[in-house]
Amino acid sequence: MRSHRSSTRATHVVALLAAWSSVAVLVGTVALMTVTSWRVAGEGRPFSLLDETVHADTAFKVHHGHYPFRGAQIDQETVDTWTCYTGHGYVKWSAGCHTKESRPANIPSGSFTTGYIHYPTYFLGGEVFRQVHDRILGAPRFAVDTYRQYAAVVNLLGVLACAAMAWRLGLRRSSLLAGALAPVAAVGILQFSIMVNPMSAAPLCGALIAGFGIRWVLSGRGFWWLAAATAFAAGIAVTSSLPGGVFLLACLLGMAARWRGHEFAGGWAPRWWHAGVLAAILVAPILVFGVWTGHRATMTNDELYAGYLVADWSKVWLGAWSELFNLHDPWTADTDVLPTSLSLPRSFARAAGQTLHRPVTVVVLGMLVAVVTGVVGRQLRAGATQEPATQRAEQPEQAAPATAERAPSSPLRLLSAATLLGLLLYPPLLRISNAVNVGIDYQVVARYSISLAPLIVLVVLLMTKDHPWFARVVATLATISVVSWSLTVW
Repeated sequence: MRSHRSSTRATHVVALLAAWSSVAVLVGTVALMTVTSWRVAGEGRPFSLLDETVHADTAFKVHHGHYPFRGAQIDQETVDTWTCYTGHGYVKWSAGCHTKESRPANIPSGSFTTGYIHYPTYFLGGEVFRQVHDRILGAPRFAVDTYRQYAAVVNLLGVLACAAMAWRLGLRRSSLLAGALAPVAAVGILQFSIMVNPMSAAPLCGALIAGFGIRWVLSGRGFWWLAAATAFAAGIAVTSSLPGGVFLLACLLGMAARWRGHEFAGGWAPRWWHAGVLAAILVAPILVFGVWTGHRATMTNDELYAGYLVADWSKVWLGAWSELFNLHDPWTADTDVLPTSLSLPRSFARAAGQTLHRPVTVVVLGMLVAVVTGVVGRQLRAGATQEPATQRAEQPEQAAPATAERAPSSPLRLLSAATLLGLLLYPPLLRISNAVNVGIDYQVVARYSISLAPLIVLVVLLMTKDHPWFARVVATLATISVVSWSLTVW
């Protein structure tokens, strides 16, 4: 009797440990990532190639009560930070600290800022963070460290938002772990948690839009939460609001499907005004900010972007066509910020995780394609509707009425198709938009897709809930990737 009770208790304990193991791994991984990014962000690392000097200069200007305009020169504070503290990881400049050569006009990469093309929202948040940080922890000698630690906090909020939205959508255990970590499981994403760059807010913006948007699609309720999340993201950066464009596309596809007689399970019924509200939210900041910056400009775009001007529209169309076939997945890194010299154990850790963004991309996007094309869906339907042959033979008269009326379909498959189309179509559209609005022709880089990562991951996990192996694979790859980065970036 006692042995039976002991066995029952042991089984119960094992079940509890299994149920909470994913949560424990998630908490431990996020804690390691946060501590690492906060520490590294305060070490005065060299400026990154990814426009960090311009973003840091914008943050300094906001601190002094003004915002950059087209034609504004980079401030001396940015030059002093470069020559006296951080240096630059890619641009060589031999000017010494506080010398005659260390002046904005002598910066090798250009003395005029392009920070005016970024909205003030992210930098205003950084200024609020700086005020709180300096009052509690004291002001550092060089403020760039504070703004980098702000990026670390924003990145943490993004991961927490991914976890919260995954939980809210009913994902548990390995699916919860994958939903929280897979959207940031790459060096190319985590690197923005240790530099001054609005791209650090992309996972947060993407998670908010994805979570509220999927909830609206599944239940037909909560559209204004989606609108608010889209407005928040659109106010930070154009690329941060890309998931809002996916839900706009889903609206249009959903209305077209309903015109053809399709109905969606859960009561989702997209209307024209839904699409109009989302379109207005996405476009309004671009137009308003464009007018504002145009009135303040002292230089033309032709003068500032002389090397990237549209000279031949045939090249623009060719470039847009090439963007269509160039996969802009969120996990591809534009540059490597990891140290080149590591101890042997950390080198093994780096080798284990540095290139895991490739299998993450293959597994997640491969399953997205499988979901859109119906490969996974056909298997699920076959398993759900299969019945013995004898039973089908005994009830032949029931076959015709079953197909007479079309059953409501899941809107998740349509959202999956909109997600894949959005990922493929936004790069050529953005390249054409830049040529029309700004007059420049430059390739679209993969990091612009980071805000789409939470939506891609959550949609795929929801569509494969009957395949738990998939969530385990994604969770394992994502955890190793984040832990590897955390152990090798410092």
